[in-house]
Amino acid sequence: MGVYSECIDVHQPVQGKYCMTSTKLSTVEGTKPEDLKKKDETETYDHAWNEILGLFDYEDRYRRNEVKIGICIPESCTASNLETSLQKDLDIVFSPHRVQPKVKVDHMLCSTDKNMYPYDTGYYVTSSIMYLLLVICCMSTLIHIIVMTITKENTNDILPKYIYWFSVIHNGRNLIKHDKNNELNVFNGFKAVTMVMILFGHKFIFHSTSPILYTMNNEMIYRIGPDILLTSMNIVDLFFYITGFLMYVMIKPQLIKRGAGWIQIPLIIFYKYLRVLPAYGAMMLLTAYFIPYMYNGPFWASRMWPEAQKCKNYWWANVLAISNFIEVDDQCLIVGWYISCLLQFIVIGTILINFCVKYRKIGVGAIIVCLCISLAIPFISTYVTRSYGIVRVTIPFLESPSNSYEFRNFYRPFYMRGIPFYAGLLAGVMVEELKKKEIKPSKVMFYGGGEESLPVTLYCVVYVWTFIITTVCSLVQNYGSVFYERHRPYNVIEQATYAILKHCTWTVMLFWITICYFTSGYGPIEKLFNNRLVTPLGRLSYVVYLVNIQVMMIMENRQSASVSPSREVWVSELVRYVCRTTVIQYARKTELLMNGKAYCFSAANGKDCAKRRNSKTENTPNDLGL
Repeated sequence: MGVYSECIDVHQPVQGKYCMTSTKLSTVEGTKPEDLKKKDETETYDHAWNEILGLFDYEDRYRRNEVKIGICIPESCTASNLETSLQKDLDIVFSPHRVQPKVKVDHMLCSTDKNMYPYDTGYYVTSSIMYLLLVICCMSTLIHIIVMTITKENTNDILPKYIYWFSVIHNGRNLIKHDKNNELNVFNGFKAVTMVMILFGHKFIFHSTSPILYTMNNEMIYRIGPDILLTSMNIVDLFFYITGFLMYVMIKPQLIKRGAGWIQIPLIIFYKYLRVLPAYGAMMLLTAYFIPYMYNGPFWASRMWPEAQKCKNYWWANVLAISNFIEVDDQCLIVGWYISCLLQFIVIGTILINFCVKYRKIGVGAIIVCLCISLAIPFISTYVTRSYGIVRVTIPFLESPSNSYEFRNFYRPFYMRGIPFYAGLLAGVMVEELKKKEIKPSKVMFYGGGEESLPVTLYCVVYVWTFIITTVCSLVQNYGSVFYERHRPYNVIEQATYAILKHCTWTVMLFWITICYFTSGYGPIEKLFNNRLVTPLGRLSYVVYLVNIQVMMIMENRQSASVSPSREVWVSELVRYVCRTTVIQYARKTELLMNGKAYCFSAANGKDCAKRRNSKTENTPNDLGL
């Protein structure tokens, strides 16, 4: 890649311009790669021409016949000038060897130290809004500090509410507040662990599209694993399940308290929508009008400006929560499909829960019917289209997700994601019934033993069955790795069946854990997911998910040097991304969301909750932040 900064820093006698060129090598028509080796080479010698020109069609290997080189040219030269000049020179070199080079230079991959586009009105408006919110936060925090210093009384009775909306102190206290007796806090731990796994997956995707010197390390993943990295495009199912369960837990008490009238449904939906919109809208504004001006780099303009243009053209799809139904290449914010799915599920879930309140049997039956339909849709869709049962994370997919038919058509629609959500609703119904009848899985599966050893034995039984179910689901999850094998015969029944099973793995695991946790409990192991560390992280998961890709895009696309992928690099980069993303999303949380709360759809708060084991599902507080 050369030295990017050294090129663009040249101003005399000419202004330097850095261009990234792409040269694709192919043989002249009628020539085979094996014809290019030297006569004195043995038949078994794996010569370089065969490596470069003969094996570039596998989806688990980077193309060997494409070379990208950074070249420094005067600013007065255009991309087409460089393309023409380089094409002529390479033709002279390669033509005698019956190799045909094809040079391409995109003008978006040519940059100087000047901004490619002038600052527009959107930039100034967005900057003004962000700086104004920052000033308001600083002033609110300063006022809060002054009042706390001069008075020992409760500041809640002194300061107006809008001061607390933007006070870092107030929001910080609410963020780290932890009630160990709140049984729903365990979902914060689940969301924190899930978020780390998602961040690692996003890091792998973006790192794989960075300028890499030695691609063999990345390609080894397809041969030796870990398989979970290739089969976990369904990891977000955990969020959908948690959303479904907590929707039932929180919305049902609201409907009972206010009366299960149909007028309550649009009010609840509108309230949930308003809680999402501030941070969501802020990220769209920043992506469209602010982030593209932040940095520079060899790939910055070609990757960041198209993202900005998408948000300028299709922001309305995100606002209307239908971004999962437009073309993948037109979607504003990569995570926009997820927000749209959740908002669509909120509408469906609220209606189903209202039926459960007014007509119990009809409501539960409707949930079961929706679950059955969601089980059938992936099978039918995969069978009819003769597609794969999973979204395969191949090299073409990493380069552009729209290259995957499964991602374009099956990954984003809400009706393909219904299994975990409806299972979460059904889990809420089952937990409610089991608590009423005081039925525990451990009592059903275990008999005998003295009274003194009974509690320990019950926990052991739950642990054993949880281990068995988790192991089986993990094996089913990792089975998807066989679909990466080269030349493996395609079996439509196998693919269609796995299209269902892939949405059942994480769902079944968490379904079983939920039932056991709310009835029998898991004893000391619960502390791993219910403590002062994971509770704030879980509450922040929505905004982390919202901003993490933008942070990764900024940090990856501003790179001006090649990297060599390794396990140590991935781990260190992941830690760096987690820290930066957490800091940034907390700033967004404090600045943008009224009442100082940006809890995710399925966040759990410990305020005014019932006691841990004796609480009833119906009495769960509704401030858990869907």
